Amino acid sequence: MTDSTISQPEGLEERYERYKEKIKHFTIMNDIFMRNVLKETACTEYILQIIMNMKELKVVDQTLQKDYKNLQGRSAILDCVAKDAENNLFNVEIQGENDGASPKRARYHSGLLDMNLLNPGEPFDSLPETYVIFITKNDVLGYNLPINHIRRRNNETGEIFEDGQHILYVNSKKQDDTELGRLMHDLHCNDANKMYSTILSARVHQLKETEEGVKSMCQELEEIYNEGEQSGELKAKRETTLSLIKMGMSVEQIAKAVKLSTETVQNWISES
Repeated sequence: MTDSTISQPEGLEERYERYKEKIKHFTIMNDIFMRNVLKETACTEYILQIIMNMKELKVVDQTLQKDYKNLQGRSAILDCVAKDAENNLFNVEIQGENDGASPKRARYHSGLLDMNLLNPGEPFDSLPETYVIFITKNDVLGYNLPINHIRRRNNETGEIFEDGQHILYVNSKKQDDTELGRLMHDLHCNDANKMYSTILSARVHQLKETEEGVKSMCQELEEIYNEGEQSGELKAKRETTLSLIKMGMSVEQIAKAVKLSTETVQNWISES
């Protein structure tokens, strides 16, 4: 007789029901939900218009979750990189943890943008203005201000060093009755009906309350789930590989046991 209290493996249908419950509580400050909201370019444009205080700003192109690499192969996945009609470049990052928004990380993001902008032979003066914008859950810099604009200055004269690099820290805790404060409220709001912005509200409603939107969100969460499963399986196989090599098994025998190529097994052994 089967014990009905024994838990069964979670199936796709059960996971989708769990996803739907999670989606209800998502806000734009959530990384997964944010990138889906910003797939609607009008949402990116609105957020930049408010933060930059430039109502005329028009986004003509954007890339979401792109992996930028330096010459050594060190990479960073940038949440959103948008270009406006004036060829200015904006990197918008939602940062929930303080260590993800350190000043040196902001500097690194600026460097990655510059490194990927000029083609061979183009003059340095062709570099556009770049803006790295960290929208932070906490007051990371500790100035108790809604927004901080960071520029290089000449220590002797106090004048701004016009290199075209800008770093902005937006403190999402400041949700006062200003345009910026209302935007911060909307970024933390999980109910489309309680948002100030009609643009953000319409997109959040679409993703949370329409069949098409909920389905697309569930599919993305399922992809993340599968990636995690595959990552976990590989980790287990790597640990098995290292245990078996200590027991004296050959690379070929281990590869057969873990059902991977001898090259992969040899790389793991070399790395260890």
